[in-house]
Amino acid sequence: MALSCVTGGIRAGAAVHPSAPVDATAASDPGNQGASATDSLDWSGYVATGHTFASVAGSWKQPAVTCTSTKASQSAFWVGLDGFAKADPTVEQVGTDSDCTKATKKSPGVGEYYAWYELYPAGLVVLPTGSYPVAPGDQLTASVHVSGNAYTMDLQDGSKWTYSTVVDTPTVEPNASAEWIAESPSTCKNGKCKAGALADFGSVGFSDASADGATIAATVPAAQPITMTTKKGAVTLAVPSAVTGGSGFVVTWLAL
Repeated sequence: MALSCVTGGIRAGAAVHPSAPVDATAASDPGNQGASATDSLDWSGYVATGHTFASVAGSWKQPAVTCTSTKASQSAFWVGLDGFAKADPTVEQVGTDSDCTKATKKSPGVGEYYAWYELYPAGLVVLPTGSYPVAPGDQLTASVHVSGNAYTMDLQDGSKWTYSTVVDTPTVEPNASAEWIAESPSTCKNGKCKAGALADFGSVGFSDASADGATIAATVPAAQPITMTTKKGAVTLAVPSAVTGGSGFVVTWLAL
């Protein structure tokens, strides 16, 4: 994700996702990853690899952010396909944000919540908050389905609203990974991205996580956890729990 390189009809200052976990220590050949934990500068959650995927789905409860820092910060929650391996330069994803605005001498930072989808490297598309409002405590259900080069992006906010769109990509993508992720946005400049400030989202619980109809506990090989850290793993920023009930887990914010 990026903070400031958004143009056109996309929300100014919103996020743009990078093509893969920034500086992930094990984001290389999926066949070499097994079920071992992977570190990333901007992703935390679970990833399934090992074959071509046609769909990914999951739900989460929108967390409230605590805005105590003077800096703007963001956190994003999504399901998607592609982007885990360094050789896989695309991501097709749909989700929501819980962000904090920058605090000033006159006013503290405040929480902002919104829904979006993205087919990276195309820009992020933020859903109009008037028609598709998101609030802390909302239960979101999301899915991405692919057929050829057409991606169906679905997002539902409880009984409040449902959104669906079909977007074609220029080429048929590899669809080599499926993800359920809490993400720290990245700041991009001249095509280079680095992890940005992670908003204090407390924790976010994912449920009903599946890929091609199989729960994350039943994917082959087993879906592996991703822990968000600073460079060289010096500080853990967010960590996923073990999978419970076959399809649920919690990502906890630890960026103290």
